[in-house]
Amino acid sequence: MKAKVTIAYDGSLFFGSQYLRKNGDLALPTVLSVFEEALRSIGVFSAIAHAGRTDRYVHALGQVLGFSIPDFWSNADRLKTELNKKLYPKILVRKVEIVSDDFHPRFSAKSRVYRYVISTTRPSIILSRFVTYSPDFDYRRAKMVINEFIGSRDFYYFSKRGGGEKTTIRTIHNIAIRRYKRLIIISFEGDGFLRSQIRMIMAAVLKISSGKAEIEDIAKQFAGKSTRFREPAPAEGLYLAKVRY
Repeated sequence: MKAKVTIAYDGSLFFGSQYLRKNGDLALPTVLSVFEEALRSIGVFSAIAHAGRTDRYVHALGQVLGFSIPDFWSNADRLKTELNKKLYPKILVRKVEIVSDDFHPRFSAKSRVYRYVISTTRPSIILSRFVTYSPDFDYRRAKMVINEFIGSRDFYYFSKRGGGEKTTIRTIHNIAIRRYKRLIIISFEGDGFLRSQIRMIMAAVLKISSGKAEIEDIAKQFAGKSTRFREPAPAEGLYLAKVRY
């Protein structure tokens, strides 16, 4: 029997989502290590798989986990309640579903949706953990820039090494930009994303929209002729919003 669990968390509280081990032991608190500890406290000792890696300071509204459960946790509502007792407020369990044994949160996914949140006014000390401050951001210019990344492309030069991927070709189905009160939200939906891919894309969007680079620099970087956008955009503005199955 398997559980599919949708969670939300504040990425500033963890050293990323994946396990960090030293000499075989868990060295630093990560999303999976904290969740595993909660599971063990209620008698569940299964390995945990997740839909997508998030780095330190990257948040989640709809991260999905998958793990095997014994029969006595077959009541999804009861399992959700018990996990939230152990995990909240660091992690919020939003939904628990009982699924077939062949479900895998990563390999069963059809697409993933990420959001990047920008504030053009200086955020409060509390909000600063959840947005990227960009006072010179030009909304109209950014709308033109995001179109350069839609479709199937080789994102080798718009990602960080170390993800262990067999190919760096990815398909971004849609990128949308909208205003919400004083914030600007850019949404990405794709079949999958490389390590720091969205943050590298956002580095280009932020620089070009603020007049610090030109839109032609994107094509040059795709071709490997220039690496104008070497440093990823800040992690604080990025959210794993949803995984579609």
